[in-house]
Amino acid sequence: MSRAVFAALLLATTPALASSEDAWKEFRENVRTACAKAVAERLKDAKIDVDPFGSESYGVAIARGVSTDAKAPRAIVCIFDKRSKAVETSGELTP
Repeated sequence: MSRAVFAALLLATTPALASSEDAWKEFRENVRTACAKAVAERLKDAKIDVDPFGSESYGVAIARGVSTDAKAPRAIVCIFDKRSKAVETSGELTP
């Protein structure tokens, strides 16, 4: 493996290695809580699946539940800004 490729791979994994497991658990819980709050009026009994690390700048989660409008199963994507802690949601997706 060339040194350049090895260096690129090492840098790509650095954000995931930079934090402790406790910090990542707290991050995931923050994303889960923010997403649950953001979709509470749109999905009944939402189940939240959180990407364990997200991207460099954002946490990502998918909320699944029954739409309060459509009365059918739907999914909503949650995007959590790691800096501001703000959350944005997508429209309702049909699974």
